Amino acid sequence: MNLISVEKISKSQGAKLLFRDASFGINEGQKIALVGVNGCGKTTLLKILSGGENIESGTIMKKRDLRMNFLRQIPSYNPDNTVLEHIFSGNNPQIQAIKEYEKCCADLHKKSNEETKKRMTECMQLMDALNAWDYENEVRSTLAQLSIDDLDLTMETLSGGMIKKVALAQALLDDSELLLLDEPTNHLDIDTIEWLEDRLLKTKRTILMVTHDRYFLDKVCSDIYEINNQSFFSYQGNYSQYLEKKAEEERILMRQDDKIRSILRTEVEWLHRRPQARATKQKARTSRIHEMLDRKQLQKDVMFELGVAGRRLGGKVLELDGISKSFGDKTIIKSFSYKFKKGDRIGVVGANGSGKSTLLNLITGTLARDAGTVDKGDNTHFAYFDQRSIHLDDSMKVLDFIKMSGNYITLHDGNTLSATQLLQRFLFQPACFYNPIGKLSGGEKRRLHLVSLLFANPNFLILDEPTNDLDIKTLSVLEDFLVDFSGCVLVVSHDRYFMDRIVDNLFVLDGKGTISGYPGNYTDYLDFKKELDAEIEKTKREEKQIEFEASKKTVIAVKKKLSYKEQQEYDSIENDIERLEAEKETLQSIYSAQMYDPKTYEDTNRRLQDIEVLLETKWNRYEYLLQFV
Repeated sequence: MNLISVEKISKSQGAKLLFRDASFGINEGQKIALVGVNGCGKTTLLKILSGGENIESGTIMKKRDLRMNFLRQIPSYNPDNTVLEHIFSGNNPQIQAIKEYEKCCADLHKKSNEETKKRMTECMQLMDALNAWDYENEVRSTLAQLSIDDLDLTMETLSGGMIKKVALAQALLDDSELLLLDEPTNHLDIDTIEWLEDRLLKTKRTILMVTHDRYFLDKVCSDIYEINNQSFFSYQGNYSQYLEKKAEEERILMRQDDKIRSILRTEVEWLHRRPQARATKQKARTSRIHEMLDRKQLQKDVMFELGVAGRRLGGKVLELDGISKSFGDKTIIKSFSYKFKKGDRIGVVGANGSGKSTLLNLITGTLARDAGTVDKGDNTHFAYFDQRSIHLDDSMKVLDFIKMSGNYITLHDGNTLSATQLLQRFLFQPACFYNPIGKLSGGEKRRLHLVSLLFANPNFLILDEPTNDLDIKTLSVLEDFLVDFSGCVLVVSHDRYFMDRIVDNLFVLDGKGTISGYPGNYTDYLDFKKELDAEIEKTKREEKQIEFEASKKTVIAVKKKLSYKEQQEYDSIENDIERLEAEKETLQSIYSAQMYDPKTYEDTNRRLQDIEVLLETKWNRYEYLLQFV
């Protein structure tokens, strides 16, 4: 079933054309990734489809009563709303029932009285009537996976990362047919990203997403839509298949272009000789020549080079000695020491809140240490690429910002580039040089910030989530630069592909203050961790089994047979279990009754809980007695 049909739409931002005559469809069950360089209009297109922006021409036809949910890069929210109110802001009756149930649970926990008990009874009745219990389990599982614990906190008190998680939970739990996701993996740790991959892979909902995570694209997506040079293209398959098709397309176009160039050489020579022939024939041939000369040229992907002249590191690079940091009673980093060596390429991994960014801030001095020292070598020059590029002045012109780092930059080959040449090298069009930074997209701001740092010629790069909001083309170039970079690299990133290419050692933070080292990239570490976890689980099971067998032998050795009373108990216990099971079934049938009063419901619920306890006790006793029969 077609959900959205788009015909020949065009959109500009100011004087900049984003796309022209774009046509495509979105069908039920598709999982589509939207790709293209920063500033090409990916986020704008999502806003258009969600109804947040208008188009200049063309038509958009949507299925009647289409239910959509748009997860924005920077989520919108009411700062006064609680987490509970934001997550359950949809109009679906089940969502509203769960919202009231969760609120009642919290109130009952704080204050148990007749009024709250009555509300709880009413909430449970409504949950039964709407068959909402399975949905409620899904809600709890999702919140737990995203580490959303306190539903009473107001949105204005949350960090940026937690706001994104709450917004993601709302999008996943909402009863929508089409999910529009703009960089859904930002601010998530890698374990949560893998969970989200599985969640989106299994869902029957239709998805249109923008993400830079290439492993994510490969695993989840069934189609790739591309915005390139103001035009729109669609490809079936995941990201790897898209790259293969793009490469084959380019080879075909190059062969066609070479053939036309060969014909043109002959035709232009003919044109220059100006042969005498019939006027009509000569005009027709001349017209064909001009058509070939004016044809749309094959445009290869523009790749920009990041190589800059490197400073030499001294004998001492950076030494950390016993650095520690706590926030209140929570220890984040406990007495960590390390001597960096030339060429170190280290990734920092750990769950959200484990202290990854804190470690970087302690090293750069942007956060005070509780204890320990950071001794930087005289020739060590940091470049710290933070998560948000918060220091960029939106009112400053793009060209003026680059000129703050100098008018000319020396490249690794000795050549120099002016500020305007540098901007063009980094895919900034001349039309935007004198625009304020505030008019750039989020990804373009990140790219501008990155370029300015690299132009300062550092020899120790500290990167905190560098892949956030950058397009895949920029990431590929950044990776190529970092692979050839002769200095040290310390990087925090949730992008597994990026980490696998860049780092060869890891700092692993356990969230309790301890930082341990691991020799290898992130995939190596994940494989090691899975094997280690499986071995630990196996050991626990074996120890439990040994303990059980030992206790069983001890009991049997001491006790050879049942006493008279135990034999009587054994003879009747099966009948007791059958009677309790029958009573349980009878009580459960009350739940499906059309009409019953709250008092009956409350008494039934209490008796059922008692029966569950009795049944567990009886079964455990039965297993014990059975050993001596």
